[in-house]
Amino acid sequence: MSVPVQSRPFFVGIAAMLAALFFWAVVPLMLEHFTHWIDPWTANGTRYFFAAAFWLPFVVRALGRMAPGERRAAWRAALVPAAAHGTAQIFFGIAPYYNNATMLNFGCRLSIPFATIFGFWLLKNERRLARLPLFWAGLACAMGGFGLMFKNGFGTNSTSLAGMGMLLGFSAMWGLYVVFVRRNLSDYPAHLAYGLVSLLTCVPLLALMFGLGDWHALRHLPAAQWLWLVVSALIGLTLGHVFYYRAIRIMGPIASEGGMLLIPFQTSILAYFLLGERLSATQWVAGAVMILGCTLLIRARFSARE
Repeated sequence: MSVPVQSRPFFVGIAAMLAALFFWAVVPLMLEHFTHWIDPWTANGTRYFFAAAFWLPFVVRALGRMAPGERRAAWRAALVPAAAHGTAQIFFGIAPYYNNATMLNFGCRLSIPFATIFGFWLLKNERRLARLPLFWAGLACAMGGFGLMFKNGFGTNSTSLAGMGMLLGFSAMWGLYVVFVRRNLSDYPAHLAYGLVSLLTCVPLLALMFGLGDWHALRHLPAAQWLWLVVSALIGLTLGHVFYYRAIRIMGPIASEGGMLLIPFQTSILAYFLLGERLSATQWVAGAVMILGCTLLIRARFSARE
């Protein structure tokens, strides 16, 4: 018998959330570091190879407990989410080459309004949000803050028009991925659902690495950089998700999704001390407005379900 959620120590949920926040705040700094060593196709393919290797035993074990028909159904259910996830990862992998770490993590939060918008299209129970003024206020703040933040970054080394395009592409595809996961994979355990998606995503990303990337550069990569590649894959694509799902089970989705909005500020602090990155006062205000908009969207989404 499983232990009731209410009886689980709340501090375990807090610890899990803090671990996920730290991991996902650090990853953009690592990705920016890799821009000096390898191209985005090689970085993407290599990181997902290690992530897939991590999830493979969990997937094999979970599928082994299913009937053949159930296994085929699980793979089919993961196909569309994996396609959206893989496309999002292509945009995300290229984004560090056109954005600094701080702008990268602020821009990625735009996936929240995109997930809400795509939810209107694919999930009927999400359409009631359109009747809430809180939703429209949040959407206006999120999109307006994003545009202002990047407009003030043009002409600096923090971002570019291409960088903005990469983050818009990522946010749109990640928002679509989130909705597809809720529609197709909600009946499967989190480790199986994300494991299947990771395995399916790994195949095209490896193909792109060998087809478009300078993968021969991996042969000349120092051991220390190989270690950082493995670590970035483990904390960003595996452990971060493990701790996040753990936090959701204990703390609930509202607190967990709200906690994710702290990531850009954590990244900006780390980037300031480790990389010397700085945002202008206008960019800070715009980023805060964007995060406020995302907060309102999350609140509106859960208000509609009450």
